[in-house]
Amino acid sequence: MFTGADFGGGSLDGRIHREDGRPVPDAALTLIDHHGHQVARATGAADGGYTISAPEAGNYVLIVSATGHLPAAVNVAIGQRPQPLDLTLMGGGELSGVVRAVGKGEPLPGATITLTDLRGEVVGAAIAADDGTYVYHGLGSGTYTLVATAEHMRPNATTLTVPESGLLRQDVELSPMAVLAGSTSADGGRVLPDVQITVLDATGNPTATARTDEHGRYVVPDLLEGQYTVIARGYPPVTSQVTVSGGEVRHDVRLGYDLDDRS
Repeated sequence: MFTGADFGGGSLDGRIHREDGRPVPDAALTLIDHHGHQVARATGAADGGYTISAPEAGNYVLIVSATGHLPAAVNVAIGQRPQPLDLTLMGGGELSGVVRAVGKGEPLPGATITLTDLRGEVVGAAIAADDGTYVYHGLGSGTYTLVATAEHMRPNATTLTVPESGLLRQDVELSPMAVLAGSTSADGGRVLPDVQITVLDATGNPTATARTDEHGRYVVPDLLEGQYTVIARGYPPVTSQVTVSGGEVRHDVRLGYDLDDRS
């Protein structure tokens, strides 16, 4: 067996890193010939750097392994001079779980699971299946932020740590966005169809619009929690305040005049 000190041929040196560019420390490197005989070994540094030397020039197979990562093997041709070779290791971890709605526990098919590292870089994503399950392969050990999103649901962010074993289960529950609903009527209680409802946020910017149906009812879905101004187009328009705090909030509007009374 040869190490870096037993240098008679050429050598390889470079860095071992993950797909996201972060270094893989303390990797084990083994150089074998094409008969499967080990000819050299080395250990990578904390910053992912390594050097491994061959007993003589020729063709070899370099094997690299590290905790929490899938091993890699690559054919190398080593000459008389040192040559650079950077290597990428895939994470060997698996993150899995189920995405459900809060309370009812119903699965949320099509929900998106996004993972970011400590620098905020996206390292991967997965889509929940029909039963709400998701699986993400090739994850290295470390700390990540998991963000789950789904239609009509509030996003959810969770910090998690993938262990050296590489296996982690993380179920996620999402809460529905708030729904503002109600009806419009004129003096005397007559319902008013086709009334335009405009919802303004706390800064006065339009957030959503809706029109009442034939029964005078309206629905504005997917609102964030907060204070809103509701404007019903009437004669004159009616402005009112409403606080949305989750779930379904009912807010009825009464117009002072019939829409047809515009003399």
